[in-house]
Amino acid sequence: KGKRLEHTSVAGMRRLGVQVVYQERALADLQSLWRNIFMGRELTNRFGVLDVARMRRETAKLMSETMGFTSSAITPDSSVKHMSGGERQGVAITRALYFQAELIILDEPTMGLSLSETKKTLDFVAGIKQQGKAAIFIDHNIFHVYPVVDRIVVVDRGAIAGQFLKSEVTLDELIERLYRVAQTGSLNNGQGR
Repeated sequence: KGKRLEHTSVAGMRRLGVQVVYQERALADLQSLWRNIFMGRELTNRFGVLDVARMRRETAKLMSETMGFTSSAITPDSSVKHMSGGERQGVAITRALYFQAELIILDEPTMGLSLSETKKTLDFVAGIKQQGKAAIFIDHNIFHVYPVVDRIVVVDRGAIAGQFLKSEVTLDELIERLYRVAQTGSLNNGQGR
């Protein structure tokens, strides 16, 4: 929202609406889908007791409305370990959206996924934008990044090597620029950053 943030804790970032979906997805494989959605932020009733029925209902709603799970093969009580990589990524992204994330940082969300699972994940990423939320998509695969982004920031060895609006650069031009950065460490024909 245009404000600079410094020295903010994880809890502080969550309060500001920033959520991170880690490369490892931070899911508990042996736990149910509903437990993974609400892990660390469980819903309680007015007496402070876990409201399991409400968490299951909310998960069922999220499954159909956000995740696109319409098969009866996956229920709120299904174990996450039986889900595909793309479905797991969808769970992690949905969890962030449920808790009112305004900015979701995705760390290598397509790493290790099959082609069809990558497509599912990219569809989830596109859904973030459709909901009026922002995302930072960190990835090494430009072919995954390019279709779903508005802006591209190239980072080389911890420093910003270039920034582009997608509308200003074709995929082929971007690949050429990335190649130049890989060869010279710069977009300025080897003249430094």
